[in-house]
Amino acid sequence: MARLKVLQVLIFVSVWVFYAATYLIRKPLGVIKVGMEEELNFSKTQLGWMDTAVMLPYSLVQMSFGTAADNIGPRRTVTACLALTGMSMMFFGSWSSYPVFLLLLLLSGVTQAPAWPACCKCLAAWFPDKNQNTVFGFMSTSAYGGSMIATAIAVYLYNYYGWRFVYLPLSLAVLGLSCVAWFCLKMPEDYMLTIPGKTVAPERVGTKSKPSILELWRIPMVSELAIAMMCLKLVRYSMYLWLPVYLMKALNMSPSVTGILSVMFDIGGMAGSAILGYAADKHSSLFHTWLAVVGSTLCFIFFLLTATWGTTYNAVLLLLAGACICGPDALLGGSAAVAIGEKDGRNAGAAVAGLVNGFGSLGGVLEGPLVGCITEMYGWNTMFLLIIALLLIGSFSVLRAFIIQKRQIYLNNVIALADAE
Repeated sequence: MARLKVLQVLIFVSVWVFYAATYLIRKPLGVIKVGMEEELNFSKTQLGWMDTAVMLPYSLVQMSFGTAADNIGPRRTVTACLALTGMSMMFFGSWSSYPVFLLLLLLSGVTQAPAWPACCKCLAAWFPDKNQNTVFGFMSTSAYGGSMIATAIAVYLYNYYGWRFVYLPLSLAVLGLSCVAWFCLKMPEDYMLTIPGKTVAPERVGTKSKPSILELWRIPMVSELAIAMMCLKLVRYSMYLWLPVYLMKALNMSPSVTGILSVMFDIGGMAGSAILGYAADKHSSLFHTWLAVVGSTLCFIFFLLTATWGTTYNAVLLLLAGACICGPDALLGGSAAVAIGEKDGRNAGAAVAGLVNGFGSLGGVLEGPLVGCITEMYGWNTMFLLIIALLLIGSFSVLRAFIIQKRQIYLNNVIALADAE
């Protein structure tokens, strides 16, 4: 038992670090946009399409090849993802050509895509069912921890060395971590261990073949989770990649203050993920998720009204907004998706997580040109109105999934009662 505990801690820390590492590549783009705009005269629309160059292949590959970890294992998948994405962005700052930037970002999006489903698959295999939401809640803090670390390093490098030097050291760090991943990310069967409290359903006949996207989409609650994730990710990536620009350009804040306020959103995300994950294991995960999305809507309404009141108000509301947006992200695209995929012996936990998270990442695809065009044509206030509308749609989708879940539980209880009689 002591050996199992040690291995569980090792796996958790490893998954946390390796997924956080993907943000060392993803997050700096939001920091260096201002420098690229000033030096290379890129428009906001062009900068927006750079976001799309990352997120479109990321989304499509994750939906189509989220099954990689189901087929070749999380260790090989994560190792390859980190190595290839590190190499793709290593010399990003050496270029000045817009098409080359788009190509490198596209390669980065493709190579990052299978990492999240693989991390979910590995983590779910190591912990008992009753603790899944708590574990995933804490694990998902890696996205926000990685985002904070990436923001801090990118702001430092940008201030002292310019935007062209930002990606080189971060890419080298990710490349080094890919070697570590090969030795750390093993499954319980590699150690000939059985996890107490872990239900392993027998595989159904005919489930060996790769399920199609349409088959996965038809699984109850998958479409609702995917739509909610798309709305949440569009908002989340809007904050990641445009909040620094908004704070510097619209509110005339310095790069250092901008970095601090951007980190407040990430700190809220870390706290919200952990708290919501713990609460979801004690009560209904989808109900708490719905409450959090409603809370995020209110936070942005107040942020829109108080944006010019000063950094204290901004910091508090960004902290709360981060908590309410990022917590649901972890459960919908993590523990809830994996549980649905593994239910009834489907052995499709990574596939469903990939579909939900990949479809959600379409929000990141739309975010770039959408936010770029809206802010250029109608101003920043219109962007925040769009964010509020998206959060309302997301809250409705989560509520619908919760109703479906309650209906399934009721029907299962009725069937069990009938069989007992």
